[in-house]
Amino acid sequence: MPLPRFDKINTWIEASRRCFCENLYTGQVPLYSLMRDVLSNIAFKEDYAASLKKLAEEGVVVYALKDRSHLNTLILYDLALRQGIPRPTFAFDVNMILWQPLSKALGAIFSCTKRFLSRRLRGQVVGIDGLDAQIAAGQHVVIHLGGSEFFDNPGVEGVLSRLMDIGAAAERPVYIVPVLIAYGRRREKEDENALNILFGQAEGTGFIRRFVTFIRYAGKIIVIPTESVAMADYVKKRDETVPQEELVRQLRSELIESIDEERTALLGPALKSRREVIGMVLRHPKLLRFVDEMAVTKRKDPDALMKEARKYLEEITADYEEGFISFFYRVLTWLWNNIYDGVVVDREGMARIRNISKKMPFVIVPCHRSHIDYLLIHYLFYEHHIQLPFIAAGNNMAFGPFGYIFRKCGAFFLRRSFRGNPLYGEVFALYLEVLLKEGLPLEFFIEGGRSRTGKMVMPKYGLLSMVIQAYQEKITDDLAIIPVYIGYDRVIEEKSYLQELGGVPKSQEKTTDIIKSTGVLRKRYGRVYVNIGEPIFLKAYLAAQEKTLEEVTTQERQSLYRKIGYEIAMSINRVSVVTPYALISAALLSHDRRGISHDDLRDVLYDFYEYLLECRVSLAATFANREKAINDALVMFAESGLITRMGIEEDEDAEIDETVYSLEDEKRLNLEYYKNNILHYFLPVSFVSTSMLSYASDVISLVQIVEDYQFFKSLFWHEFIFDDRRDDACEVNDALSYLHDRGVIALRSEGEGARLEIRGRGRYQLQHFAGLIENYLESYWVVIRGTAYLRKEPRSERTWMKNLLKLGTRMYRKGEIRRAEALSQANYQNAMAFLEDQGVVVVSEAAEKKDRRDAKIYALQDDRKALDALRRRIFRYL
Repeated sequence: MPLPRFDKINTWIEASRRCFCENLYTGQVPLYSLMRDVLSNIAFKEDYAASLKKLAEEGVVVYALKDRSHLNTLILYDLALRQGIPRPTFAFDVNMILWQPLSKALGAIFSCTKRFLSRRLRGQVVGIDGLDAQIAAGQHVVIHLGGSEFFDNPGVEGVLSRLMDIGAAAERPVYIVPVLIAYGRRREKEDENALNILFGQAEGTGFIRRFVTFIRYAGKIIVIPTESVAMADYVKKRDETVPQEELVRQLRSELIESIDEERTALLGPALKSRREVIGMVLRHPKLLRFVDEMAVTKRKDPDALMKEARKYLEEITADYEEGFISFFYRVLTWLWNNIYDGVVVDREGMARIRNISKKMPFVIVPCHRSHIDYLLIHYLFYEHHIQLPFIAAGNNMAFGPFGYIFRKCGAFFLRRSFRGNPLYGEVFALYLEVLLKEGLPLEFFIEGGRSRTGKMVMPKYGLLSMVIQAYQEKITDDLAIIPVYIGYDRVIEEKSYLQELGGVPKSQEKTTDIIKSTGVLRKRYGRVYVNIGEPIFLKAYLAAQEKTLEEVTTQERQSLYRKIGYEIAMSINRVSVVTPYALISAALLSHDRRGISHDDLRDVLYDFYEYLLECRVSLAATFANREKAINDALVMFAESGLITRMGIEEDEDAEIDETVYSLEDEKRLNLEYYKNNILHYFLPVSFVSTSMLSYASDVISLVQIVEDYQFFKSLFWHEFIFDDRRDDACEVNDALSYLHDRGVIALRSEGEGARLEIRGRGRYQLQHFAGLIENYLESYWVVIRGTAYLRKEPRSERTWMKNLLKLGTRMYRKGEIRRAEALSQANYQNAMAFLEDQGVVVVSEAAEKKDRRDAKIYALQDDRKALDALRRRIFRYL
């Protein structure tokens, strides 16, 4: 083939390019045909495609890659063909002709001309003129940003300057869209092995290393377009006194920073090895000072203390490996689609987390309902291209081979209590500080352990205090604490939770338990729900306090930790999801009868549903078809044996044509767990309803209702998380307004002496709401009756709890209490804490303790008036 005429070289190049582009997707180009299937697995979200398509409708899209790369340009072009996003027709400063099969056909001729062609393609005249012509024709293009912003690149700056001029004068907007192309989710490590040093994922690599990286991680490529920049708007918003050259440098810097932020959000900072992290903690000046002081006060050898500190770190420290994450991602994808019916996730909330992760370290603080929680957060972050957090796990999870696996997935382990071991506490706190200083996200559960009752457990602030103290050390400019709600239609640990509530001691996790629990793989557990609460930014939050952390006393500091912990718990409650299963559980348990007709159940469900709508709570998406959602949940309850359904088809001789749902006493505690998932939404109306029903007269004073409401909040202070943003009078007023609007009550008089009247069937409707907390009143009644055991002698927590469990069972069989779900060890413990607050009982430390339940000794106070007053008042509500 003769060499093309020199004066037509540009025409020949353009024809070759068009030929190449037209044949790419049809597979007529051998190299591309080989790569096409590999490229088909690129991760690219629908949201990104929709955003780019919208930009293309408005103007011209200029894709900006950080580095000059043939492969990345090819990936972007292929993605455009597959996804229907704006297709680039011109790649500035990237010699794509080298990828054409014509190179073989041209042979020696092409080898003679390729240097010239390459130089001409990269030349400012041909390149910029070509860029100008493409944009003028409304075609989308690709540019690169020259790698690092810290090194000048006149060629790139010339292109950006030209784009500014074009954008300012063009009829259609010109948008620059920075694009991150990541070869997998593998975090960079500072002590890479030889293979990764030569061929691993890294920025600014040469062609050979990038191509080998492409081959290694081809199935894991992720493409993320960042926020677009409109050229015309960018120029207008900038100060007119800024020279064009400086403006171009600013633009280039911002575009590169945008890509780097996306990389940080996706991968996080480079990881140090486990060995180096341990070394950083052991060399920490605070630890060295602590050891020196401890050696003096405890008269111990400093070297022995450091050896002990190293042993603790070996026990604690995570050992993150991306290979384990990738494997478990595939396993978990199968899990959610086979055991569960999928995960319903707050996508806007996940986007907020991703944006936060670009700017600062963050701490994820979920509620804790199941061991699945550990897996779920990692899975969702992996799905939504967010760097994975390091998870604080109890050392009970470090069992067998699973402890090794969890550690490789980013779990670090802590003991349940640091009491009596100050060195362990110091080592653990400094480990957290090192992780945060490295910019790594963390995750811990504010409740400490899993909730056995289905409602939020009172927050523990030990880890929270360590995080805040680490922030106080100025390791980062700001730190975000992000509450997360995790809920399940059904939890896989349901059976073990019921046993523990019934008094069976919690057993240590073992590998054999995991093997035995494989039976769960043959069951269905409904959906999983994840909502994101309002983040707490420590910099702004602490600045809003009256005193700085340096100025507060120890007591004030502890109070601040409790306050933040409580606000996190409230935030989780506010975004918790009402599911059909939870709503039906609440309706079935709102009365103490064994059976309920379908019509009566529907009436209660609708009453509760309307109340939740009034409260504007988060409802499961399945409620879009309310009838179907309720019927499906009832079917699942029946199939799992939680309820029994008897209808006309089962009893042909039935005189009354109705369906009845029967609930056995031993199954009530199963449903109690799911009722508790949403009970906090009903507390105001339940308290008000219980108060009104406790009076024989249908006319009740508003003052009496408010007094009862305040008493209930005091009574159940250890039981529920109350929203402290509103005062009691406002909450009572809202509940009464709702009941008034539904015709349940009427206002008899106004002003300070306001009185309310229960109307018609109002008592029947109030019973639905009051029934939701009846079992708690019965539990507390058992504990008050059980104070009689303390009259003989003080008893340990374990001994008194055994007494209460026996007493509760006896009272239930005698009919003194009517709800089986009232026989709950968790309720008894919270009632014991209330009696301690009221001074009815006093608690002292045991001289000898076999286990932690023997640590507290309960004794009855000599003053019986307070106890008698409580007994009479609670009996009135029953």
